[in-house]
Amino acid sequence: MNLSIIIPTWNTALVTQKAIDSIKKHLKNIKYEIIVIDNGSTDQTKNLLSSYKDVIYLRNKTNLGFSKANNIAAKKASGEYLFFMNSDMELIDNSLTSMLDYLKSHPKIGLIGPKFLNPNKTPQASVFPPQTPKNAFKEYFLRIKAYSKYLPFDQNPVSVWALSGGAILISHKFFLQIGGWDESYFMYFEDLELCRTIRNLNKLIYYYPACQIIHRHGFSGRKIADSANQWRRLIPGSTLFHGLYQHRLISLIIWSGQKLHHYWPFSK
Repeated sequence: MNLSIIIPTWNTALVTQKAIDSIKKHLKNIKYEIIVIDNGSTDQTKNLLSSYKDVIYLRNKTNLGFSKANNIAAKKASGEYLFFMNSDMELIDNSLTSMLDYLKSHPKIGLIGPKFLNPNKTPQASVFPPQTPKNAFKEYFLRIKAYSKYLPFDQNPVSVWALSGGAILISHKFFLQIGGWDESYFMYFEDLELCRTIRNLNKLIYYYPACQIIHRHGFSGRKIADSANQWRRLIPGSTLFHGLYQHRLISLIIWSGQKLHHYWPFSK
């Protein structure tokens, strides 16, 4: 088996179905398997996915979080490569195979990811710059984009600091070597931790824009909190990734910068 496509889902039955259908429609000339790991959904996910006889459906009794669910699925995978794909993603063509070929031919790359598109096919930022207090200050005080996710201008594959974990491709052997996803993270910042682990092993993180995938941004976490409190979801992961002191420092910089430019709009 060349490729195992792992899709974690939690109460996203219809978009999960769209993700599966897009794979079956577009992915050609490659042996692959689809593994859906259901984190205890209470919607129609189980009934809906039971109609797919060629999809491996795994179900947890409760929501174990993004990292743990992906690791459970990875243990069942038989592919030489793993493609972790959020349930709110859709393939639009067969370009995943070219990204896989690129990874195979560049052994220094530890992880590679595609270009994200909004549902209307406009580009969506998916690359992280270094998440440092200095870069937070540049963005929130000096208005120089340096901290938020961005879209590289380069149309060729390019080495980056970190990628969004919504769709990433990695060697199965290397994934096991690094210990998989860090299960200390329930949801959010686990992608930055994975990229940090890979960088520390002197492997590269690559953005591959020739492969483009639709991402319905935020759909997977929409039911965890209401819109006014969505930012609170990031706190546990940020504290774990940065450490408490740096988390508080970055939070203070972001909060202060937002207040500054709210009261003194001319500083924009």
